[in-house]
Amino acid sequence: MRSLLLWTLPLLSLSADQTSNLELYAKGVLAEQAQDWPKAREIYQRTLAQDSDCYPLVRKVANIQNLRLKNKPSFQDIPAATATLRAFAQKNRQHLSSQLHYAAFLRQFAPDDEIARQAALDTLELADKNFPQNSAVFANLTSLYENLERRADSLRILERQLKSKSEDHSHWLSLIPVIKTLYQADDPAYNTQLDLAMSKVEEYGLHRADIARRVSEYHRERDRMDQALAALQTHLALAPSSHSLRTRLGILHLSNKNEIEGEKVLREVIAIDPEQALAHSSLAKLYTKRNELSLALHHRAEVLRIRGGNPEDAIEVADEYLALDQPHEARILLEKFRFDYPESPGIHARLAVATLRDGATQNAARLFRQAEALAEESEEEDAAQYLNADFQIEFAQSLIKADDLQAAETRLRQAAQGLDLDTQPKEYSRAITTLAKLWLDQNKNEAPAKALLQRALLLDPDNETASSLLE
Repeated sequence: MRSLLLWTLPLLSLSADQTSNLELYAKGVLAEQAQDWPKAREIYQRTLAQDSDCYPLVRKVANIQNLRLKNKPSFQDIPAATATLRAFAQKNRQHLSSQLHYAAFLRQFAPDDEIARQAALDTLELADKNFPQNSAVFANLTSLYENLERRADSLRILERQLKSKSEDHSHWLSLIPVIKTLYQADDPAYNTQLDLAMSKVEEYGLHRADIARRVSEYHRERDRMDQALAALQTHLALAPSSHSLRTRLGILHLSNKNEIEGEKVLREVIAIDPEQALAHSSLAKLYTKRNELSLALHHRAEVLRIRGGNPEDAIEVADEYLALDQPHEARILLEKFRFDYPESPGIHARLAVATLRDGATQNAARLFRQAEALAEESEEEDAAQYLNADFQIEFAQSLIKADDLQAAETRLRQAAQGLDLDTQPKEYSRAITTLAKLWLDQNKNEAPAKALLQRALLLDPDNETASSLLE
């Protein structure tokens, strides 16, 4: 509690009666913490009476005066809150926050009261004279004029602001919602005024990434692609390290059917910063469109490495790597996802296959057993799908390399028995081919092995392994 009181002390200005007023304020804080609102309100009002120039205290008093209590509806006193805010605002015309808050309070709590509307209008008009280029003032004043159906006054303010010599891009940005309020989109003046404001934003604000992107998008939406690209190029000349907008530049080139330049820019981005996922994603789409599948796959994998994803995403990409005979790349990706998903049987199963094909047979053997154990213990309803025939055949290959031939034969028999000939002929063909090769390598069961190979070719005429073994 002591720290709370110390934090609130700077709200009060120093005066001859500093000690007594601070003590009084502290009592108000304690009453507020106890939610004794009548007592807190009475104490704060007394404190304000002794220190009427403290604006944070003015706000606190007005907020409590305006407080709506469920158990005491009559506690809320909007006229008192209005008077509190009005007294400070009228006394301190150069205090912008108080002018804006007082006008906003009147518009919120007395929107249909003629006197309140006039008071809000007087306050904002005086503020407009004292702060002629402040966006909060002219935006609120324009809105009020529109509500009062004084369109000529609204347009007068806008025209004055459009003639401003301000070199602050935020000033020109603040005019955009005003223009959109005053003009319909089909009014010729709508685009004229917007173009004028945005040209100033472009002139003074392209050093900032958010402004450059907004300007570029403004031009792109109006089919001015050259100007959209130019805005980004100007920004990058001012801020070469703005990799997100360099990526955006590359994407815009691609949208503008300039694939060569777009590819060049995106490759520059990832050469500088390989962690730009959007650049990788855009290149993946480009290479997929060109049917350059290996390159597309690399960038899809990079997106997963950077952004992460679910196990299914990683398994899909890894399987594509394996289909392209790139087990090392599949293994690297799956190693990352094994770290992220240490209990995933699917990740371990595909990682075991990739590791085996990558030549690390001892590590693969351990991973095969881990995957099997995880699948058996997993709460996933479909965890057994990862122990499919492909897994069993690869597991058998691992056992063969470890010279555990009997265990390998058992797995191959189980794999073949678990397959449906009608729906999985190629898988069945591969399983029995592997079993036949295992027998032939041991110089046993030559006739049954030959029969299996013939059957394998009937099921899958493209089975090159079975064909070469028969020869």
